[in-house]
Amino acid sequence: MKKEDDERYSRDKFSIILLTLILFMLCVMIIIMLIPRKYCCINQSSGLYPNGNAAGGVDLTVDSNEEGNSKVENRNDDQGVAISGITALTFPVMEKEVDVDFYNPEKNADMFYQTFELRLIKDSGYETLYTSGLVEPGKRIEHITLCRGLAAGVYQAVVHVQPYRMDEDRTPTNNADIKTELIVR
Repeated sequence: MKKEDDERYSRDKFSIILLTLILFMLCVMIIIMLIPRKYCCINQSSGLYPNGNAAGGVDLTVDSNEEGNSKVENRNDDQGVAISGITALTFPVMEKEVDVDFYNPEKNADMFYQTFELRLIKDSGYETLYTSGLVEPGKRIEHITLCRGLAAGVYQAVVHVQPYRMDEDRTPTNNADIKTELIVR
């Protein structure tokens, strides 16, 4: 009888250890998935973020004015998405903490949140230097932390703006890529 008890105890002990390891691995995977992308540089090909119709999409067109800001409007609906664009950014050499003006226009009140992503254009796609969380209408991001500092020079970049409907599901609409010159000196 003692031998059977020892075998059962060994099986139970093994099962508990195995279950603990599985739960630990599951927790680690969840934590990794929840880490915001703004804490690391991401190299991506340009095909990962198509500029086509997203779920519940809105048709967008970009109009630039003399100040370098862009307004993106919906052609088929009287409730369009306004997007403020930037034609140039200037950053200090090798600094990660930099000033920007990423703005979700007040016109989007009660309609659209926006996220902003600063992407450095590369031959093989792009490198994401910064990704924001949701920005409410009328709010702006003025200071960001890049994933790395940049050497002196002029870089071609894109500010990727992704609007989200202010519904329960925060449904993404069409996005906009605003070409930007990144001046590092």
